Amino acid sequence: MARIIAGGALAAALMLTTSLTLAQETPVEIEQGQNDLFSSRVLTTALSNPWAMRWGPDDMIWVTERTSGEVTRVHPTTGAQQLLLTLEDVYTGPQHEGLLGMALHPELLQGTGNDYVYISYTINNGTAEEPDPSARIVRYTWDNDLQQLVDPQVVIEGLPAWNDHNAGRVVIGPDMKLYYSIGEQGANFGRNLRRPNLAQVLPTQEEVEAEDWHTYSGKILRMELDGSIPEDNPEIDGVRSHILSYGHRNPQGIGFGPDGTLYEVEHGPASDDEFNIIQPGGNYGWPRVAGFKDDLAYVYINWSEAPEGVDANTDPLPDSVVQLPETEFEEEMVDPVATYFTVEDDYPIGEICGYICDPTIAPSSVLYYAAGENGIPEWDNSLLIPTLKHGTLYVQYLSKDGQQADGLPQAWFSTQNRYRDVIVSPDGRTVFIATDAFGSAAQKFGEGLNTSVLHNPGSILVFTYGDEEGSSLGIASGSNASGAAAEGGESLEEWEDPATGNAAEGAAAGSAITEESDVQDVANLGLPKFAANCASCHGAGGEGGAGAVLAGNQALADADFVARTIVHGFGYMPPFGSQLSDEDIAQIGTYIRNAWGNDFGIVTTDQVQAAR
Repeated sequence: MARIIAGGALAAALMLTTSLTLAQETPVEIEQGQNDLFSSRVLTTALSNPWAMRWGPDDMIWVTERTSGEVTRVHPTTGAQQLLLTLEDVYTGPQHEGLLGMALHPELLQGTGNDYVYISYTINNGTAEEPDPSARIVRYTWDNDLQQLVDPQVVIEGLPAWNDHNAGRVVIGPDMKLYYSIGEQGANFGRNLRRPNLAQVLPTQEEVEAEDWHTYSGKILRMELDGSIPEDNPEIDGVRSHILSYGHRNPQGIGFGPDGTLYEVEHGPASDDEFNIIQPGGNYGWPRVAGFKDDLAYVYINWSEAPEGVDANTDPLPDSVVQLPETEFEEEMVDPVATYFTVEDDYPIGEICGYICDPTIAPSSVLYYAAGENGIPEWDNSLLIPTLKHGTLYVQYLSKDGQQADGLPQAWFSTQNRYRDVIVSPDGRTVFIATDAFGSAAQKFGEGLNTSVLHNPGSILVFTYGDEEGSSLGIASGSNASGAAAEGGESLEEWEDPATGNAAEGAAAGSAITEESDVQDVANLGLPKFAANCASCHGAGGEGGAGAVLAGNQALADADFVARTIVHGFGYMPPFGSQLSDEDIAQIGTYIRNAWGNDFGIVTTDQVQAAR
């Protein structure tokens, strides 16, 4: 098992890079790969949040586009796009809802009649005002004459879904079974703080017979290609269901090795992203355990059973709110193969630049790679793990038997993007990476830490091994050992003015913000903090999504309301009072009150203190 622990002393010893390029935030030193072995370019653009890519038997790239509900075929050389399917009943949200995973039948276009494509997506069983989403897997048939996907057949429906952490990867295994990953829908966290987390809850026999799948949250499923339960699935607590393993948080990556090993990567809460090997019937610990059962930087608080009157910002929490250390979890569980990354309790989680600077990488998929005779020898016998926060392809080397991590991963192809999926051409020499169309990521150039400006949104990037044509992408260079805190362990607080590149004047970070402060200076300090903490729900342009529309929102005229909402949360919006300082909240509040045509003036630090 690979666990590299980075505490406050180590974080303090690693200085933040302030050169032309800024590597991703990691609490341990990560070696950078030799990017000049590859040429790079943009293959195609204007994709609507590509989620899954598959190399088709027609030597084309098949892609699902999450927010448009489209399946598209892309030529791997020219980038030309062909629309194959547009879903009419897909329910799309800003982050995790929409058209998700896809698997191509191994006999597609082989003349056997099994010309099938399996896709997963979310639908809305409620209304626009009160959504009630669920997920389904549907089998489509390829019509070669029409060059379209036709004749939808529902494989399974009524699977749990919500506004967060739906995972949704679909894989056909070497055993010709269908594998599907489901997250815990963000339960007990953020805007879903009071929703019960069901990752440890297993179905009863009566629920299975009634096709009630609501306990499938936080699970990996294994099913026949027609959606039925395989006879050799594990019995867990005396019940055989679709469940292969449980206790997962957000398992966005599942993929098989050549010997049938099922590899999985999943998001941790603020540390301990996991690389797992899936064992039938295995319990992987979430939400009672994040990473290893070590009581480091994580305690489980079951907010769904906490008294209603208790604010999540309360410190310390009263005894009426049960807090459960990891080592009190007595169930047998499967340890991760590796975590990214385990830190000590004194690590400044949430204090540097929001979640982008926390010690996680946000792994979005996983692909086993073997170089063979003509592939990329530097990557032989490894897992390729694209990351959302860092815009980096992590190459995790494996032991010879593929059952252990061989040291820390290497970081390759670091760009200012969010990497969603990766595939490799059949010859093993060309790598394709799909990028999100929007969201927050580590800032690669200059002295900033995070940004919502993506360099290649909604694109497929191509990296070709041994090609001497050079690079047309902005690949960050330099060390990947950037520290999570400045010298002495203090958080970095100075933000540059995005309009000028200079430190904002007249509103120095850490100073009181008053009615006399310059509105634009304060707003400039708030912009990158809004991008890190708020833009994923409210939109980079204040256009809304999972969160309210902020552009032209008259409720923002009330500065006290803005301060209370950020501190204590509102509706699905989580509280940020325990994560952000008074100055942070005043700066963010001032930014949203004066951006996108709004003109409402300052939020002062006194108003934030009063809201607490």
